[in-house]
Amino acid sequence: MNYNSPKNQSIKSKFIGREVIYCVSSLVSELTNKMECFPDYEDELIGIYSGIPNYEDAAKDAGWEESVKGFENKETGDSSDAKDWKELCEAADIDPYEIVVFEHWIVTDWLADKLESYGEKVIRDFFGLTIWCRTTTGQAILLDGVISAICEEMEILSGQKNDWGK
Repeated sequence: MNYNSPKNQSIKSKFIGREVIYCVSSLVSELTNKMECFPDYEDELIGIYSGIPNYEDAAKDAGWEESVKGFENKETGDSSDAKDWKELCEAADIDPYEIVVFEHWIVTDWLADKLESYGEKVIRDFFGLTIWCRTTTGQAILLDGVISAICEEMEILSGQKNDWGK
């Protein structure tokens, strides 16, 4: 399926128009620059810029891969019964990579739930707003892989079972 066909871009554009409200990157930056004026929000202001830990890629670069028994290191022959990549990195003393946050967008609570289910960073109740900490930039939101995945899960794309794009 072509997620970015003209028809699917139109579908995703309408979806974004409903669920993504406004870019607040400049507002977040200004608030952070004036952090001393908002002592009760210091943790939130620092946290909104912190990146997202990427345990899987860090562990894979250290030679680890998933196996039937858990995880195995193809370079050292070590194995681990860690339940996930995070636990593996902690046990193997591997520092996760950090995925950088580039933009901040107000989104609906519904989209925030979906974004979180795909591992995206969302800050809730940031001065009363729900903020998506977007880790891509330089392209339209409708081209983000996570948006295509959410739309595919909803079965709203052209060529899917419920072809709403007709």
